[in-house]
Amino acid sequence: MYNRAIEHAFEELAQSLRVLLEADFRANQDGLLLIDRAEAIGNIENALSSVLNAFHSLYDAIEKQLDNHPINWYESAPLAIVLAIRNARHHNKANRIRTLYTYHTQEAEYVQRMERYVLVDFVTPDEGADTFDVYMSWSDLKFLLNMPPNESRIRKSTSIAIREYLDTEKFPEYSSYYDLEESRVFFNIVPLLVNAAATIVPLIKQYCGSGSTESAFFAEHFSTVIHADTSHHDVNCGPFALVK
Repeated sequence: MYNRAIEHAFEELAQSLRVLLEADFRANQDGLLLIDRAEAIGNIENALSSVLNAFHSLYDAIEKQLDNHPINWYESAPLAIVLAIRNARHHNKANRIRTLYTYHTQEAEYVQRMERYVLVDFVTPDEGADTFDVYMSWSDLKFLLNMPPNESRIRKSTSIAIREYLDTEKFPEYSSYYDLEESRVFFNIVPLLVNAAATIVPLIKQYCGSGSTESAFFAEHFSTVIHADTSHHDVNCGPFALVK
C-alpha cells in the first residue's frame, strides 16, 4: 500500500494554518476579544498548538515515509525552533512559551490596564508578503534555551543556532531602549512558521498532494515564498490591554 503519511500530515498543517488565521481575524478584526476574551484567546492558543503539532506530525511522517531524510530538522534553525516551542508546550516546559495574550492575562495586575511591551517582528523582503501577528514571550523561550539539555530536550548546539537565527543578542538592547525589563520582549511567531514551512516544503513537495484547496495553495506558496529576514527586526513598543 502506498505510504501517504507526508500527504496526510501536510493536509493537517494546511488546515491548522487556516484555522490560526481565522482565529486571529475573528479575535482582532471581528472584535471577539472585546466580546469574549476567554474564547478569543482560547481559539488562538488552540489553533497555534494545532499548527505546532502539525509540524511535528510532518516531521514524524517524513521520518517514517522516506529512507533518505531531506534535512535534519534539529540542525536547521528555522525548523528546530518550531519543534522546540512545540515540545515545550506539549511537555509543559518554560510556561509553555506563552503568547502575549496569555502572558498579559497571567502576569498583568489588571488585564484591562494598559501595559507596555516590546514587539519584535521580522522583516519580510517580499513586498506585500507581510504576515499577521501572534507574539510569543522571549523570556519563556530564553528560559527554555537556558535549561540543561536533558531537561529541555534541546542540544546546546541547537540552542545556540536558535539564538543566532533570531539574533536574540539585540533583544536586551530593545528592552533597555524602552526602559522595560527583558521579560517584556515578545517576538512574532507567524513569520517563523512561514520560514519553517518554506524550508521543508520545497524538499517534500512531490509528496504533499493536493487533497484540498488549502493544501494545494500552501504547497505552492511555501515553495516560492521568500524567507523573512530574522536578523533584521521591526521593533515597536506600544500599549496593550484586554477587556475584563
